[in-house]
Amino acid sequence: MDIYQADMQLNAARHLRWMPDRIEINSEGVRIEGWALTLWDHPEQVRFLINGQDFTQVEWPLNSPDIVAHFDTLPNTKASRFRCWQPLEPDQSPYENGFIRFNVTGQFGEHRKSYRTAWFISDPALEVAVPSAVRRERVIGTNHLEFFKLGGATTLNRIEQLLLDRFDRSLSSFTSVLDWGCGAGRLARYLPRLSSAVTGVDIDPDNILGCTETIPSARFQQIDLYPPMPFAAASFDLVIGISVLTHLKEPVQNAWLEELQRIVAPGGLVLLSIQGMAQSALYRSSSAQRLAVQREGILYVGKNPQLDQVIDATEYYVDVIQSHDYVMAKWSEYFDVLDIVEAMAGNQDLVAMRRR
Repeated sequence: MDIYQADMQLNAARHLRWMPDRIEINSEGVRIEGWALTLWDHPEQVRFLINGQDFTQVEWPLNSPDIVAHFDTLPNTKASRFRCWQPLEPDQSPYENGFIRFNVTGQFGEHRKSYRTAWFISDPALEVAVPSAVRRERVIGTNHLEFFKLGGATTLNRIEQLLLDRFDRSLSSFTSVLDWGCGAGRLARYLPRLSSAVTGVDIDPDNILGCTETIPSARFQQIDLYPPMPFAAASFDLVIGISVLTHLKEPVQNAWLEELQRIVAPGGLVLLSIQGMAQSALYRSSSAQRLAVQREGILYVGKNPQLDQVIDATEYYVDVIQSHDYVMAKWSEYFDVLDIVEAMAGNQDLVAMRRR
């Protein structure tokens, strides 16, 4: 057994736990398909929940040769796929507070920390216009519309619950929220539901134009590849940056961390994502790569071409992985690093920091 692969896959089983592949919602009911990783829970103890309640019909466990090939060191992966169905009464809405919450848990169901593995789908009646397929693909690597919306709705709800759980604060309690690296608005399209003071910035001028056209309840502004941003010191009390510092080389990262320190008010919070062990397992990263990350602290993996068509700096946007030790030590030069929550930001780890 490759112990390093095993450790990555164990992190995926503990913190990622499960993923939906397909979700269908119509007037007759809600159907969801996906896969789930089990460690200590016997398959008969696993529960599939919609808004905290057990699905009416569950097919589990189903054969999954693709999953056993991917997570080859874990138990029970030969049969780790599922299909669930929840019928709806006439005129019954499955959306609670604008979202459906899906989860896979052990026998005791959801608890205070269960939001970390929940996935959310937004009520289409509350959706703003969606960005074009080209804009979506430039940000998340695929133009799959439902995956784009699933990621944004899930990140919003997980962050809201993290803020309540960790800081006893809701998004609405912050006076100015910055979505740093907002891209095509995957998160920004949902943030105004919980905050009336949202600003989105990005280096991609085309996506900033798209966000401005489709998300009227937030303001958007293009920024340069390098600091400073056009904001006064202490302008924001919450900054969220999803999959931004996973694409910048170390000197550029440090420049942006210093800039974030400048624009965040004392006591303000900064939430930034990094690629952790769970996502490395999902990407089937090599053991050699993760060992190099641990040895170097920050590893430049290679050039990322996704923004080549919109920025005139082909070596700027790259793929980078940081270790937890590196982040805890180096980013503490700019902020108090409070916590790193595994697989919280979609599949990425979320670093929670406070401005001194």
